[in-house]
Amino acid sequence: MKTDITILCDNYVGRPGFIGEHGFSALIESGDNRYLFDAGSGVGLSFNLKLLEKDLKGVSRIFLSHGHYDHTGGLKWALQEMGSVNVVAHPAVFSRHFVKNPLLFANEPRYIGSPASREELSALGAEFTWVDQTRQVEDGLWFVTGVPCKAGQSFQDPQLLLQDGEGFSPDPISDDASLLIETATDPVLLLGCAHAGVLNILDHLQDSLKIRKLRAILGGTHLMFFSPDRIAAVIRRFEDFGVEQVGVCHCTGMNAAVALGAHFKNRFATAATGSVFSFD
Repeated sequence: MKTDITILCDNYVGRPGFIGEHGFSALIESGDNRYLFDAGSGVGLSFNLKLLEKDLKGVSRIFLSHGHYDHTGGLKWALQEMGSVNVVAHPAVFSRHFVKNPLLFANEPRYIGSPASREELSALGAEFTWVDQTRQVEDGLWFVTGVPCKAGQSFQDPQLLLQDGEGFSPDPISDDASLLIETATDPVLLLGCAHAGVLNILDHLQDSLKIRKLRAILGGTHLMFFSPDRIAAVIRRFEDFGVEQVGVCHCTGMNAAVALGAHFKNRFATAATGSVFSFD
């Protein structure tokens, strides 16, 4: 059964005419099944779908990687197009996510969670299924979440904060989730932002699902804050899994993307808007 993963939203465009935005969204078409993984920030989803001569008809489920605006901003438009649809997410997806970056937003934390509330999305037809631990959600499709952090692999973006009453605390992004998609050979790992830490996610796949090999790793890897030594460790771990294709984008970071491209060569691609990854 053929599986196509089409990148609908990303920071960069891979083909002329598309709209880039800070965000991520992918359309998964596997046999007769169609799924939406994230919805971008709400700028380019409708435009890029039209340019691809695609739509959201027949999409049976929406999967959310986490609750940041750049992955949930297009949900209202998507629901208006689709009507009633099941949305699979971690129960903490509507947490009060904030960022504090003095270079961009003065010195005050800025809200970066979902622009629309659960109630607004439910009124548009979203029927939520809450998943807080990794489990199979469709034939050949796993929702990977609740990833434990191993010693020495702690991952925390110091800019990200969680509103706690009137104050703020470091945000662990406990709602982080990924998708594991089975193919005719080995599975594909599709990441939103990998806020749980890509090394922790890979260890979790090996420890919990006994995954030893991956056909591809696609999406945002959040390596932008990683040192060269830690990026090298990620490359080694990718090789441990015998990854045949690495397609990174969004929050990966330029230095990490260059290092990955230099190492994986013809196995590397940028998963920019308009890119299509096909697996038999």
